[in-house]
Amino acid sequence: MVITIKKNLPAILTFLLTIGVLIFLYACEPKTASLINTGKRINRQELQLELDQLISLAQLRMVDLDKQEQFKAVILQNALILVAGQPLNPIGLLTGIAAIYGLSQGSYQIGKKVKTVANKRKVNNGHT
Repeated sequence: MVITIKKNLPAILTFLLTIGVLIFLYACEPKTASLINTGKRINRQELQLELDQLISLAQLRMVDLDKQEQFKAVILQNALILVAGQPLNPIGLLTGIAAIYGLSQGSYQIGKKVKTVANKRKVNNGHT
């Protein structure tokens, strides 16, 4: 029996090494640096989750920028009407007030949504 093991030792070692490498390759999933938390390594599913969260946050901020630009356009139009020497347009004034109210409400809702997304991210990452 001892002679058989010594005789086949290279084949046995090759077989065991191959099995070890296969187990390592199958069990250890690849990881990369996190987009949000520096120093943390994440797998493919976690990276996709972080990417989706960043895209959602960017879309919310784009909506906020659009609302701000619309508000500026309304203010500019009303200012041009006043500068042109035309009488004050009450509809334009009401539109400006409504725009200010809409901007404040939109900002409040976006802030709430961002906090909700951040809290969900903390819960999904295991933080309390």
